[in-house]
Amino acid sequence: MNRKQSEKWTIFLIVVCLLLAFGLAGLAFGFWNLQSRYEDTKKQWEKKEKEYEQRLKSLEKPGAEPTDESSPAVESDPVATKLWESLEGVKPGYLVDSEVLDMADLSKYFNAYSIEEGDAVYQRINGKSYRENPDIGLEDLSYLLMLHYDYEGQIRVGEMIVNKAVEADVRGIFQELFENQYQIQSMFLVDNYWEVDGTTADSISIDNNNTSAFNYRVATDSDQLSNHAFGRAIDINPLYNPYVLYDDAGIPIPPYSDEEYNNRATGREITREGVCYEIFTKYGFTWGGDWVNPIDYQHFEKRA
Repeated sequence: MNRKQSEKWTIFLIVVCLLLAFGLAGLAFGFWNLQSRYEDTKKQWEKKEKEYEQRLKSLEKPGAEPTDESSPAVESDPVATKLWESLEGVKPGYLVDSEVLDMADLSKYFNAYSIEEGDAVYQRINGKSYRENPDIGLEDLSYLLMLHYDYEGQIRVGEMIVNKAVEADVRGIFQELFENQYQIQSMFLVDNYWEVDGTTADSISIDNNNTSAFNYRVATDSDQLSNHAFGRAIDINPLYNPYVLYDDAGIPIPPYSDEEYNNRATGREITREGVCYEIFTKYGFTWGGDWVNPIDYQHFEKRA
């Protein structure tokens, strides 16, 4: 083999080696890329599995902050199997399966929480039912989550804000109402119905037959603060138990002249003979149905 042929073979071998090197490098890169994609896919699946596991756990108890939605149409979850220890984290309006309730200790489901500036409840009420004032502060109020039966006889979660001074009484009252299967259509904060001010929100809440308590506002037909402003008054099923103001002839003055509810024969009205009156007065509350003029059938209060 002469010199030129030797050089050609050398160049050929170098080219072959380079091609093999590039080929091997390509294979290595391809393998690394596949490995990387495999690891990414694996992480995604692991993430999905964790999310799925968390979802299964959440189905055992519906964890969520209270919402601003006033509709009670929140359905229960058929896979919930463990007995609940409290209502913490459950949405107001939630439809509860009795199977998750410890009926031997219902006090577990009548819970009170402090309200602190910046928390979820504060964000809902600030500038609405609550605002800075010289009469009552956040430290004087408690946020309650409680069970109640709705008008279809189903168990719902209700919410309410009351003065801490009457908190224990209110929890006891509503537990006894629940034990007696007393029906309350809905129980949401009045803030769910907020449009203009506290008086307007109260009217809308009443039109929706919503049971509520705290609302920093003046009393109806007055320039004085209502006991609702201090969290010491509760309106129960207010559409069926109206506030009625009469003229000198004893005729209801508009807009308090709705005969459908003023006749006190709806089957859902509060009376002195009924369990609602019995339980509230047992805890020292007085009833607006005992007033002369106006008569406030929905109203129970416990003054300081």
